[in-house]
Amino acid sequence: MTDVPTPPMGVVALPTERPTGSPNRGARVVASGSILLTTAVAGLVAWQSWASYRLVRDVYSAAPTVTVEQITAAEQRSVWLSWAWLVGLAVSWLAFAAWLWRARVTAARTCDGAHRHRVRWAVLSWLVPVANLWWPQMVVGDVHRASRPATPARHADLARLKPSLLVTVWWSAFLTAHAVDLVTVFLLADDQTERAFRAIAVATTLSAGLTGAAALAAIVLMGRIDRWQAARPLIR
Repeated sequence: MTDVPTPPMGVVALPTERPTGSPNRGARVVASGSILLTTAVAGLVAWQSWASYRLVRDVYSAAPTVTVEQITAAEQRSVWLSWAWLVGLAVSWLAFAAWLWRARVTAARTCDGAHRHRVRWAVLSWLVPVANLWWPQMVVGDVHRASRPATPARHADLARLKPSLLVTVWWSAFLTAHAVDLVTVFLLADDQTERAFRAIAVATTLSAGLTGAAALAAIVLMGRIDRWQAARPLIR
């Protein structure tokens, strides 16, 4: 057995390796799971929209066969799916914001480059009307830049670094999906014509596809940033 040399009295032995970042894996797992479930609900909403359209088309046909019970059941499913989607969206946001907060803190501890927003805006940026159309993407973009392996730990100019295509795809798909949802709600929700139901079905299908793209990009983005940060030594 080899003896380990004991440092002289009054001398503290320094660790041979510097500690690295510790991303919030729990928040990432919860965020990824809730995002996937919300995406699945969006797909079910699209499926129900097409089912409702077929019922309405039958109602307006020359010899309708649809029953009142079928229409009532379709309406109930639509309501429940809408609530499930809203709850899933809220849970996904809370989990993603918790992950982003931790990732923003870790980014500042592994790279001293100046971010465009302080740590608190990892959460608050989503809540400011109008500004929430681009501030969250700025926060995530700066965290991504600061976490890259090639970004120097000291004196990094994050503003001059190349933006992430993955962040752009995630945010563009996310915003477009919600824009489609808003247009559907405000312009088509009160229209009971066959044409309106078909437009709603097309819109919800488009929204589900964009939601899926945003979900995939977000999950890949969180995993990539966590891996990068886990490999970077802390500087403060």
